Amino acid sequence: MEKKCLVIMPTSDPEGYAQGHFNRVYQYIIVPACKSAGFVPMRIDDSTVISSPSDVMKTIVDTDIAICDLSSNNVHSLYGFTIRYAINLPVTLIKDTKTRLTIDVNEFGAVEYDESLRIDTVQNEIEILGNALKNTFANKMQVNSLLNRLQIGSSQAAATRSISESIDEQTIEKKESSLPVISPLPSYVGEAITQSEIDRLKVGDFLFHINYGKGEIMTLSKMAKDKVAKVQFDSGSKMLVLMTSGIWRTINS
Repeated sequence: MEKKCLVIMPTSDPEGYAQGHFNRVYQYIIVPACKSAGFVPMRIDDSTVISSPSDVMKTIVDTDIAICDLSSNNVHSLYGFTIRYAINLPVTLIKDTKTRLTIDVNEFGAVEYDESLRIDTVQNEIEILGNALKNTFANKMQVNSLLNRLQIGSSQAAATRSISESIDEQTIEKKESSLPVISPLPSYVGEAITQSEIDRLKVGDFLFHINYGKGEIMTLSKMAKDKVAKVQFDSGSKMLVLMTSGIWRTINS
């Protein structure tokens, strides 16, 4: 059975890029790299792949591996990366050399390519990306080492439901309960966070997560209808979707 690689990348021509630039990136670098690694590439903006908005989440989760091109600080790519990383699925990050990212992704080993697409650089970049895909897929069980150390077997189902608006909060909390819960809760922990409180959050604020403890918000991004935050916990940093449920709690002042 053929393995598929979902490609999430800029779908238009951002400022500073020539017309059709990212179509050329896809054809000249990504497609041959996927084929060399044994994957069939498919773009998320291809109407034959995504026929309706409701298919987006399912496709992001179901594909064997994903490439997220963060060039031009593309929010759709960051959104796809956050989902796959959060639920322990293999994903490879790429970006062009001229993009200065608004978040730090060094720990995830992003592959860079020369946006000039010169023939003398493209072949080497195909090889590098192809090898990165092979390694990422081969090590897919170690993608999120923290989840594996905690032996969280149902994290994929839990996280998928926590970012899907079609599932109610009661279902989310039931699935999240399979994660190790911090109990008893510290005295400084307040009530479940509300949407209005989420809207007012800023970098530097503190929240309590029922599985990971107290954390400081390091970055905030808006992805579709969700807010995605990089939160620094004692156990390390995590990219998580902020949501109204008992999983996230306020901290009493």
